[in-house]
Amino acid sequence: MTPSHIAASLLLWQRENSWRNLAAVVAGAVLPDATMFVFYGYQKMMGATEASIWGELYFLDHWQYTFDVFNSFPIALILLMFAWRLKYRWLQLFLLSAMLHMIFDLPLHHDDGHRHFLPISHWRFESPISYWDPKHFGWIVAPIELLGSIAALIFVSRSGETPPQRAAQAMLGIYVILLGILIISLFLF
Repeated sequence: MTPSHIAASLLLWQRENSWRNLAAVVAGAVLPDATMFVFYGYQKMMGATEASIWGELYFLDHWQYTFDVFNSFPIALILLMFAWRLKYRWLQLFLLSAMLHMIFDLPLHHDDGHRHFLPISHWRFESPISYWDPKHFGWIVAPIELLGSIAALIFVSRSGETPPQRAAQAMLGIYVILLGILIISLFLF
């Protein structure tokens, strides 16, 4: 889940103390999923059902290619070399955060994973586990991911003095509220 990628990036780069670098870290954590948000919004505007979106449209070649380009290690590495050469710290953090997202995605997607080595290879790793699919241990992975994200945010938010710590506090508050709503809804329905 995208918020988990943000939490992991905040944990790794919690010592960054500029808002510009924090924005780059968060944007980089979101980048690999950004095209999926566009895809989902577009499909909903076109009137597609959830079943059609995730069972059929998601797997169309042109969408898969778009998703895969934004999840490509080779592309990110080439851009990272330029950012390093130009000494753009914010761009380095952006790309490193995106790559951290890809590293976490690789072992947690079964049949909905990406071609992480595009354009060099069209190979797609099909993990035996999934972060969401109950047929592939999603019922175990999802709660672990949620708890790990909350733990990361608690760890980062300890003093709240740097921008990442303040962002982690805000995200932690949102997680707690959403978790409370989920728990209450489970008991009410």
